[in-house]
Amino acid sequence: MRKVKIEIVGNNISKAFTSNKYILKSISFEGQNKDIIGICGPNGSGKSTLIKIIAGINATTKGSIIWKIDGKQICKDDYFRYFGFVAPYLNIYEEFTPIELIQVVAKIRRIHISSSMINELITKFYLERHSNKFIRNFSSGMKQRMKLLLSVLHNPDVLIYDEPTTNLDDIGINLVNQLIQEQVKNGGLVFLASNNEAELSMCNKKIFVQNSNKCL
Repeated sequence: MRKVKIEIVGNNISKAFTSNKYILKSISFEGQNKDIIGICGPNGSGKSTLIKIIAGINATTKGSIIWKIDGKQICKDDYFRYFGFVAPYLNIYEEFTPIELIQVVAKIRRIHISSSMINELITKFYLERHSNKFIRNFSSGMKQRMKLLLSVLHNPDVLIYDEPTTNLDDIGINLVNQLIQEQVKNGGLVFLASNNEAELSMCNKKIFVQNSNKCL
């Protein structure tokens, strides 16, 4: 169980890519430990834009996003230390094997990880038969599993998932559900952008983005 208190608050978030056209308008929400917050809406409604704002990748045009850990506000440049991120547009280094990539990412994040821990992760994500193959030769579903693996490598307080079941088979979909449930059980927070009813049924809060961009 996590001992840190997590608070992520969106205050009247609006985003425009041109001066007179807003893709998001006046979105507000509060996220804390054990929340699963679904972000739903039709294609092009701004789900991914909102996800990127939450992750600190995109800036707001109006409004603010505030991260607090144990009551201390976190600088946007440090958000990445606290979250695991998966999205269809996220690229990974494909010139490595899974074992090599885990070692590289662990080194970047200054995580000590043993060979046995690496093997456990690779088995958990059903990549054991491919652990010594170059990722560039993986199927799209296998690459998605690799992204999911890396998203939890540093035991993040927050998972930010944008359409996480893209390209996955039933085993992979069940794995995503397991990761989300484990995150909540351990006291973490999840943001989940999806239009899948089964995925959204896990959420205790929802943000609906569509035209009026009303927050539920």
